[in-house]
Amino acid sequence: MLYVSFEKRLRTSFYTRTGYNLLSILIAVVIGGVFLALVDANPFSAYGSIVSEVLMTSYGWEDLLTKMSPLLLTGVAVALAANMRIWNIGAEGQLYFGAVITTWIALNYGSTTSSAVIIPMMMAAAMVAGALWAMIPAILKAQYNVNEIITTLLMNYIAISLVDYFVFGPWRDPKGLNFPITEEFAASANLPTFGDSPVHIGILFGLALIVIIYFVLKKTNIGVQITITGDNPDAGFYSGINIKRLIIIILMVSGAIAGLAGMTEITGVQHRLRQNISLGYGFTGVIIAWLARNHPLGIVFYTFFMAIVFVGGELLQINYGLPKAMIDLFQGMILFCVLGLEIFGAYKLKFKWV
Repeated sequence: MLYVSFEKRLRTSFYTRTGYNLLSILIAVVIGGVFLALVDANPFSAYGSIVSEVLMTSYGWEDLLTKMSPLLLTGVAVALAANMRIWNIGAEGQLYFGAVITTWIALNYGSTTSSAVIIPMMMAAAMVAGALWAMIPAILKAQYNVNEIITTLLMNYIAISLVDYFVFGPWRDPKGLNFPITEEFAASANLPTFGDSPVHIGILFGLALIVIIYFVLKKTNIGVQITITGDNPDAGFYSGINIKRLIIIILMVSGAIAGLAGMTEITGVQHRLRQNISLGYGFTGVIIAWLARNHPLGIVFYTFFMAIVFVGGELLQINYGLPKAMIDLFQGMILFCVLGLEIFGAYKLKFKWV
């Protein structure tokens, strides 16, 4: 008789985990193909159109790089906190709140202030806003050990509702034909783009922050504290690390980065505040951080992949009349497959004949 058991791996290499990640993505692609076939869309034709129209055209790459900007920021925001085993599921809300504060500055000072002044002002304000939005669950976690997954998640909906209040209420554009949008920002309040393309400099913010966070985690004293506390909170406590203060700092910095994502999205793409400014970038950042194993450099690769999911999903909506829910479904399948194969990263199968 054949007996199958799991044996704990003493160490899981980077290549093993990466291999299982790629396998999980492949399985998700196959399952996605099945769903496409169920709605009468040829999966080979659909995936082929994504390759030809997204990866083989200049406008496809422009769309990819534009989508990567907020995803890089939310991915590194979630990953920074997760290195300390703090799960910031609130990057979406922090993004929205950063966008709200950015809009206030753009509407009040955009027409009278130069780009050299207002863009750094909006960046700083958005980061402060995101940090303050994350401070509430940070204090609850540090002082009362309230589960940060619940508090950060619930605060997403408060921030989204706050945006709805402003665009339906005091900030609604009187010339907007009754649509829930604000006035368009002045040109000085919009991020510069690369040439005539829609790709804005926000992507450079994401890449720069990834390098900075990598350096902080690997080369600084606070990075050592984050690693020690994340691996073993008791070891961190007995090492003299002020864990409560560290929790608040890390969650607030994570929120600040997510707040910056909100600023780049509305000043680089939307140019005004409106409903649904995010395509779920904050939630997708959680998937990216998980796939990258919270490694800042791995975030770049998986951000690129998730950008393909977004742009490819929009293409399938146009070409095949599929609903936006297909994008959410595909993201969910990726996360489900990653979680399902996680056990093989921590354990190996042992076969024994008796």
